[in-house]
Amino acid sequence: MLQWLVDHLGEQSLLAGYAFVFGVLVFCGFGFPMPEDVILVTGGVLAWLASPMEDVTLRAMVRDPGLLKMCGVGLAGILCGDSVIYLMGRRFGGHIAEHKFLRRFITAQKIAKVEELMRRRGTSVILGARFLPGLRAPAYFTAGHARFPFWQFFLFDGLAALISAPAWIGVGFYFGHDVERAAKQAAKFGHLILVSVAAIAALLVFRWIWKQRQAAPPSVV
Repeated sequence: MLQWLVDHLGEQSLLAGYAFVFGVLVFCGFGFPMPEDVILVTGGVLAWLASPMEDVTLRAMVRDPGLLKMCGVGLAGILCGDSVIYLMGRRFGGHIAEHKFLRRFITAQKIAKVEELMRRRGTSVILGARFLPGLRAPAYFTAGHARFPFWQFFLFDGLAALISAPAWIGVGFYFGHDVERAAKQAAKFGHLILVSVAAIAALLVFRWIWKQRQAAPPSVV
């Protein structure tokens, strides 16, 4: 998919690349089925194609105007698309348990439990979900349904996107001379993110269990 996108967009101006990245990321909030990482890596490759840079180094990358603008466009598109998911949850989330088919599996009691978890651990859920594609949309939809404050959602989602967007775009730019290699490196980077998030989640669970045991009253013999 990455090669196909580069082939069709590479001959256009970088402005067309900006429009593509922003537009598709926003449409992803409406359910458009395209992986976010593929869009961002494509943006990075397009920025490399438009750059006069000959030797790609990290020091030169942070000074490239096209790359910096692409990072800004990607960040804006992510936040707009995620906000759409949040607002849809806020508007339509209450009707889930009323659906004839879904209410067999998603009861009002289950929704209440999820809402309570979101109120207590909402910031952690939002930060973690940004790096987990399969959980991102459900988590943000639930955040809206649970009436999690929008400003907090936007803030923490933005903080996480400040890491993910430049990282994916940077991978595309750095390996822009070899699209196939860029795709492979993006896949490796995605696996690294999953392992890192899983390790952090395991650490948090261990910490919670340890606190629960410390708070439990001693057993009486």
